[in-house]
Amino acid sequence: MLESQLIIFDCDGVLVDTEPLTNRVLAACITEAGWAVDSAYSIAHFKGRNLADILADVEAELGKELPDLLDAYRKRMYEEIHQFGVPAIDGIHELLDALDAMGDDAPHRCIGTNAPLKKAKLTLGGSGLMDRFAHRDDPGKKTMFSAYEVGQWKPEPGLFLHAAAQMGHEPESCIVVEDSAAGVIAAVAAGMRVIGLADLTPADELLNAGATRVVESHHELVAELIES
Repeated sequence: MLESQLIIFDCDGVLVDTEPLTNRVLAACITEAGWAVDSAYSIAHFKGRNLADILADVEAELGKELPDLLDAYRKRMYEEIHQFGVPAIDGIHELLDALDAMGDDAPHRCIGTNAPLKKAKLTLGGSGLMDRFAHRDDPGKKTMFSAYEVGQWKPEPGLFLHAAAQMGHEPESCIVVEDSAAGVIAAVAAGMRVIGLADLTPADELLNAGATRVVESHHELVAELIES
């Protein structure tokens, strides 16, 4: 299944375990604004979506504008990431090791995230993953792409199409690894195959969104590479 020319990894929830922290902070900020939600609600309804769309939902629910909500969320989120850090997702280092062991036969890899690059770099740096996405043939080549660069957020396909083009590959030769329904929808719309990583998002939700297949952890993919 990992046979491709390019693997595009989502960041939050696929490479780094930020989702519990960010959804806890987001739920707290929304609750303080007047709509009582918890982390489970945030994960179910907001995970993987554009913050501007989330803000619109909250403002519609409360019937008022909240111009300071996203700034308050970002400020608290960065403070907590700096204070507590975020770990790498279980099995991702082993998966990257297995891909590295393939040498020149390994597909290229990059990152496609809805988050700002500032946040992605902060979390990847703290989890030991930042240096693991250097381009095999051109170490100076960019391999991290943000929706903020293209002005399109998942579930729109623009980010993944941009990443593939910048990496020099056609969409049909790419595989995306995603943990959210919005990300799966974006990848399918881009004409790419999708591996859904079922953790906080149930497997059936990822399959219904169009995932080519679903795994419970990166270790399943490691085992496939070792056996192939």
